[in-house]
Amino acid sequence: MMHRTLALTMVLATSLSTPALANEVDEIEQVLENYSGALSDEDVAAAERWVMAEGEDFTIFEGSGSDIGWAVYRDHHLVPEFAAEHVTFHVYDWSGYSVQVDQEMAFATFDIRMEYEVRGEARERDAHGTAILVRTGDGWKLAHLHTS
Repeated sequence: MMHRTLALTMVLATSLSTPALANEVDEIEQVLENYSGALSDEDVAAAERWVMAEGEDFTIFEGSGSDIGWAVYRDHHLVPEFAAEHVTFHVYDWSGYSVQVDQEMAFATFDIRMEYEVRGEARERDAHGTAILVRTGDGWKLAHLHTS
């Protein structure tokens, strides 16, 4: 699956030549906003509505880590992080989207702003992300995320 995702990323990066329709860009940006908003609210169930949740259809690379499959990421990363009493997020915001669409797939880049506390110590971090989305019968869904 990881090789498929990397190959997919390379194909998207080199073959996206069709200009996106404004409504497609708006739909994709809304998916990204809904997903990041759910994470900001620490609402795993709401976040799941915006991803390819079955099997290994969703992958995420965060920094040097990787999770293959939504259930793995949800259960071994998100849920424990949200339950950790020593970490409190105050701001988790995605912005500055750049979206390209090619038929049933889309590629987006974005900025990430985080403000949080770890064991009472205030921290800030600016990061970047890349998303690959797939058009499904239920609308656009996240298939891959890479944040760093």
